[in-house]
Amino acid sequence: MFARIIAENRLKTQCVIAIYIAIFVFIGLLVDIIRINALSLSVGFYALITFQQFPVVTFCLLLVASGIVLLVISNFKGILLSGNEYKEIKYGYELSIQERELSTILEELVKEAGLDYRPKLYLMEAPFMNAFASGWREDNSLIALTTTLVKNLQREELKAVMAHELSHIRHGDIRLTLMVGVLSNIMLLVVNYGVYMFLGGSRQRGANLARGLLIALQFILPLFTLVLQMFLSRSREYMADSGAAYLMGDSKPMIKALQKISNHYAQSDFSTSDQNPTRAALYIFGIKEIFSTHPSIENRIRALMNR
Repeated sequence: MFARIIAENRLKTQCVIAIYIAIFVFIGLLVDIIRINALSLSVGFYALITFQQFPVVTFCLLLVASGIVLLVISNFKGILLSGNEYKEIKYGYELSIQERELSTILEELVKEAGLDYRPKLYLMEAPFMNAFASGWREDNSLIALTTTLVKNLQREELKAVMAHELSHIRHGDIRLTLMVGVLSNIMLLVVNYGVYMFLGGSRQRGANLARGLLIALQFILPLFTLVLQMFLSRSREYMADSGAAYLMGDSKPMIKALQKISNHYAQSDFSTSDQNPTRAALYIFGIKEIFSTHPSIENRIRALMNR
């Protein structure tokens, strides 16, 4: 079963990367059509694809998209943890009782899961209760917990949250949401820049249509990204909850943890507390209720209770 899940998530990741690179190329072609002031879209596309006119912007965006993918793979830790103070809890070099407890919990889960790797563990300074896992491969993966989460959960509840995040790593979906979270934000910046770069001036019909499509993409792509994140995150959260219950041998600690996290968010407005949008889809709990990328806490609890 795990082999099938991992294979499916690997295929999904490859498809997501291919889709985003294709969108980057499409945006580049539209900008190039505006740049060469094409008579029509078909004439412009044909001239660029056959290299009668060299697609300068398209070529540059293809390089940018490929470079972003490589940057994300090599520097995902810095990208996802940026915006907050954080500390790595190194196994065998813990500096406090709290750090030793967290490290011990992770070690217990690694042994119970029979893994031959140990994710890096980070404690992130934040006023909200949340956690996430990320990485490109299992052997360079990480689990990050916020300081507020650690302070407010009992040991078994905290272990359930860490088991949930470890399940994300075991299921191979961490690279999938990593690419969605980062590429989607970069893509929206690119299309906005493409629109404003060619706002003025008299243009041929094809160039004007290309500009109109770019403007439309400003509204379409955020919706596309949101729908994709909702689809990916909702399915993976149910799977990770189930994985946590399996590792714990009991669903109650996960249920109690979800209830406490949900109540904590209900009591305070943390919608603007997180300044890093790239990790929104990775969290164990979705900060925004409306159009959340995560399933509702009620549905997750029902699933854990087999209802």
